[in-house]
Amino acid sequence: MKVLFPATHYYPVIGGIETWTKNIAEGLSKRAEVFVVTGKIKDRPKEETINGVKVYRTSLFTLTNLSASPLFYTLSLLPFVFFKSLKIIKKENIDIIHCQGFLSSLTGFCLSKITKAPYIVTVQRQEKRGNPLKEFVYRQAVLCIGASNAVKEYFKRIGAKNIEAIPNGIDLEKFENVEKKSHEGFVVMTVARLEKVKGVEYLIKAFDELRSNLSKEKFDPFKLSIIGDGSERKNLEGLAKELGLENKVKFLGEIPNDNIPGYLAEADCFVLPSLREGFGIAILEAQAAGVPVVGSKAGGIKELIEDGKTGLLVEPCNPEALAQAILKIYHGQKFAKPDLGKYNWGNIAEKVYEIYRKIL
Repeated sequence: MKVLFPATHYYPVIGGIETWTKNIAEGLSKRAEVFVVTGKIKDRPKEETINGVKVYRTSLFTLTNLSASPLFYTLSLLPFVFFKSLKIIKKENIDIIHCQGFLSSLTGFCLSKITKAPYIVTVQRQEKRGNPLKEFVYRQAVLCIGASNAVKEYFKRIGAKNIEAIPNGIDLEKFENVEKKSHEGFVVMTVARLEKVKGVEYLIKAFDELRSNLSKEKFDPFKLSIIGDGSERKNLEGLAKELGLENKVKFLGEIPNDNIPGYLAEADCFVLPSLREGFGIAILEAQAAGVPVVGSKAGGIKELIEDGKTGLLVEPCNPEALAQAILKIYHGQKFAKPDLGKYNWGNIAEKVYEIYRKIL
């Protein structure tokens, strides 16, 4: 079996969809020949084999900042990825094209029309209705995979043919030996792209709520660490300064994924306040590290947290509710450890392989 992933971004670019693509591609490489065609990245060769996956990089521009991909870079690489993929499909007799998100799926649709190779779509985030082209492209796929039941419902609403819900995963081994690090105060942490949809502004405002409702002495232990980067970073830094919280809020920037367990070892509470969320892998990582979690009632997060049992759920865009949830954890509310076995990458890759077999 030969599989092609036409990907707008691939490792070492790290995000939800990039992590899924990398782990599935590497897991499949034990059972199939896997090819990835993606854009050029600074200091990476045009062709390389990474853990059994043959990676080809082609684009007009070269991405230098792995935390932020300009729209012009993404759009300009599409014709390059298309023609390189077309060449590989014909040369290697590719059996299946596996696409990630809309632009990759649009590329897969065009490739499938020319080569007759079937294409599959994977979507990680909650999409909005109302894009006729996007919905048409998804409907034409032989199968659509959603990262959660929330995404699966989206596919149902647009009339997609065959639909599966297969979650994102985590490398549980990275968290097996995570030990809590001694530190001063009570550290609240989030790991997220700094974009509006992630709702980090409401977490900062929740600290303003805590300060308003606690004495100076009781508020003093609270600290907020924000891991991630994005277009909203300057606005969020400005908000923290405007609220007089610049000494309470630390922006740590983009951290390599392999280093995240070490940072989570310093956290006393983890919060993901997203407005929309297809899955919420950061919640899984915090749970694997043994950190109490708070998440908004948005998309896939609701499937990862059993409210009051494995963590706390609050309404999106609600600083007051976030502040109250953080206080509950600060005062010692305990939670059961969730069963994370089903999020093992090996098991997930095996599910995808079985889907390929059924399609072929």
